[in-house]
Amino acid sequence: MAVSSAGMAVSTFVGAVTAATAPWLLVPVVVVWGYVVGLAVCLGPRLSVAALQWPVGLLIATGMPLGPTEAGLRAALVLAGGLFQGLLVAVSWAFRRGDPERVALAESYRILAVYASGLAAGHFGPPSPTAFPSAVVLTDPNPLLPMTVRLRFLDLLEQAERIRVSLAALAERAADDPSEDALRPAAGAARVLDLIADTLSAGRAERGGRLGELAELLPSLAVAPGTRGQLATEALFGQLRAVTRSLAGLDTGPGRAPANHTEISPVVPAGQDGIGWASLTLRANLALSGETGRHAVRLAAVAGLAEVMVQATGLFEGRWVVLTIFLVLKPDYTSTVYRSIQRAVGTAVGAGLGATAAWLAHPSSVGLIVAAGIAVAAAYALFDVNYVIYSSFLTVFIVILLDIFGLPADTTAVARLTNTAVGAVLALIAYSLWPTWEGLTAQEKFARMVEVHNTYTTALLRSLAHPARIDPARLRGLQAIARRARTDAEASSDRLADEPLHSPLTPAVARTLVAVMTRLAHTELSLHALVPPQATANGREEGGARDADADRLEALATAFDIAMITLAAAVRTLQPPGPIPPLRQVQGALRNRPTALDPRLLQITDHLVDTVHTLEDVLRRHLAPPVAGADRRGT
Repeated sequence: MAVSSAGMAVSTFVGAVTAATAPWLLVPVVVVWGYVVGLAVCLGPRLSVAALQWPVGLLIATGMPLGPTEAGLRAALVLAGGLFQGLLVAVSWAFRRGDPERVALAESYRILAVYASGLAAGHFGPPSPTAFPSAVVLTDPNPLLPMTVRLRFLDLLEQAERIRVSLAALAERAADDPSEDALRPAAGAARVLDLIADTLSAGRAERGGRLGELAELLPSLAVAPGTRGQLATEALFGQLRAVTRSLAGLDTGPGRAPANHTEISPVVPAGQDGIGWASLTLRANLALSGETGRHAVRLAAVAGLAEVMVQATGLFEGRWVVLTIFLVLKPDYTSTVYRSIQRAVGTAVGAGLGATAAWLAHPSSVGLIVAAGIAVAAAYALFDVNYVIYSSFLTVFIVILLDIFGLPADTTAVARLTNTAVGAVLALIAYSLWPTWEGLTAQEKFARMVEVHNTYTTALLRSLAHPARIDPARLRGLQAIARRARTDAEASSDRLADEPLHSPLTPAVARTLVAVMTRLAHTELSLHALVPPQATANGREEGGARDADADRLEALATAFDIAMITLAAAVRTLQPPGPIPPLRQVQGALRNRPTALDPRLLQITDHLVDTVHTLEDVLRRHLAPPVAGADRRGT
């Protein structure tokens, strides 16, 4: 709301003043607005929709030219209206968005806690194969949930699936050796799982205390070297630590640790979250080699040419041509075609309905205002349901609103219908002449995302192992490439939801992959924060590693590289991945031996290993063909 309101206020002032003083200057203004709006698609659906309101405000304002004083007053009114809506949004927080999802996740983890308690008491049966309650709820989550929270919820569900498998493996070993030592891990896991469920179901004010209890309990989850089933138990405990860190980030955002509980939240460098995150993401997508960068240039060029055409021909209400281009021209071909057709159909229906509604409401201005209010409420209520219906009601609103301003409804309806059709055709022609064919399917984009994140993480680990070889510029470049690949994959994930199912890469699987890779990205930021800002001559200076530590970090980097190459190949071929190196065992060499490394590095690499195993588990589960009676074993 803040982004929309501020941008629309500025756009209202610029549009009204420019139209009154120098109409041809609207051409470069439209070009700039087009580039910014096109680039904003990399920030996700919410911020990109917010930015899309800017050209709407700009083009509406051009229809009512004003001097600076009057335009400033109108811009202030627009800002006031936006702030009022922002107040309504803040009031809506009292309804505690995400409660159904949290409750369902809490119930899922409570089921795991009960099963683990049964193991500790000597009941060694397998866990129920029934889907977790949260699986159904997260299939259709609250649309008002921020995307980052949705991804964390999906990640928590995926972790629950892995923990269930790990507990089943623990039960199988305990059945062969029901000793106290064999049952102790189950008892510890039960306490942690129960506290995780309490944290999820607690109110915001209570969650900090629960996280503090988890932070105190986690260090007790330790496995003595040489214990039977050591690696499997360490994997289970690593999964519990990963869940705890994800919980810590739910209310605070990535990298912002809750007060007094920094031990369970890795540190993220300053400027890597909030506005800093948006800035880095935009910078990473400026290049024309990426889908977003090309779309931004194409939208700016086409919108600018449309404005030139409108200015040169004096087309009545020609601003609707330019506005249609902003609304229907998308980064991909399918969305552009669908939006063009849907908007044209919706506008045609809405123009007729709007003219009829205005005719029925005359001469009562109250009737017109009521009809406009109903139309705009219906438009935005149905925005996520069907774009044709949304366009129809929005057109009804605009026709009635302009009728209130004194423009005849029938004339407005015809002009809007004609100009919308022209804009839709121009958008289709523009995409046909300058498509973003990359030769990459969705699976190729996801595979590339895994590969470039592998390159970035491996470089970070080797920089920590050998500080004398640090190349800060290269690391920043790899970070930008990883961001760009992830935003491209996220866009593909959104598009899959609008297309027929393509098994096994369904929208649900795509969203889960994005959730896991987002967790990996946050871990990378934490890892990058530990890299010295410049190369050091002595590896032991400025947090550098000793020789033995350097060897272990190098071994972890190599194992991670091999694992991610294997997983990327699985995504590219849509086949279950082959075996990967024993990452937990390699990372355990850092944790279980004397070391001079930063203690945070041990936490971060622990999270890194668990993220890789989560990705492996997702691919094995969703890419493997169903086999009757198959018995799956977890890492």
